[in-house]
Amino acid sequence: MIVIFSRVSNQGKISGLRKRMGAEILGILLHLSRPGTVIAFAGKLIWSNTVYLAYLLKPLLVIAIPFALLWGQLDARYGANTMENDVPVTVTLKFSEELPERDSLHLITSGLEFIPPLVMIDTLNEISFRVVPSGDSLRSLEVAAAEIRIAETGKWNGCRILRGFDSGNSLISLFCPWRGRIEMTESGPVSGWYSLPGVRYAILGGNWSWIAVFLVFSTLSAAAGAKLFKVKI
Repeated sequence: MIVIFSRVSNQGKISGLRKRMGAEILGILLHLSRPGTVIAFAGKLIWSNTVYLAYLLKPLLVIAIPFALLWGQLDARYGANTMENDVPVTVTLKFSEELPERDSLHLITSGLEFIPPLVMIDTLNEISFRVVPSGDSLRSLEVAAAEIRIAETGKWNGCRILRGFDSGNSLISLFCPWRGRIEMTESGPVSGWYSLPGVRYAILGGNWSWIAVFLVFSTLSAAAGAKLFKVKI
């Protein structure tokens, strides 16, 4: 991403703006006893910073696509745990049209125990309920002839933890790889998600989410890469 940034950004103008902003900050510090001069330098600094952000916009838009792909892959692999025994999980199912009648809505579970009640939200065409794992068998539920695997590791794509599902094919799956695919039935759900427990990593005496670890190490890597490739950011 550092190399991409250097190719699509105007390095000369970014470098010039950084020097100008440094001079304007120095001007503020040198004239603290003259409020009018401080305000003038502050106005120039705000304008320079706005122009600087405008120059960053183009490379950041270019980098956004590979970054979103990378973010989705990392979150799918490191963002959640599989289901644990005796830990309830909330499941939400969304239907394309109006919800079926409550009496006709039968849940068939495998490796799961349904915990009442079943909540129906008509305005959103959604139903929500809780399940808890029971045993070590394959965990799935069937709603209106649509079978949904719950918290299964995706066999087709490495070690992603599936935390939801969707019907049909879409490019969105590239950015949301934690969503599995199901066959849509006439009256069944078209999408849904389940609340799996998040993962914490013990690093340097703290418990961190993968996002915190990623941001820290990617920031350090970006700083090192910018120094190595002599890129102005």
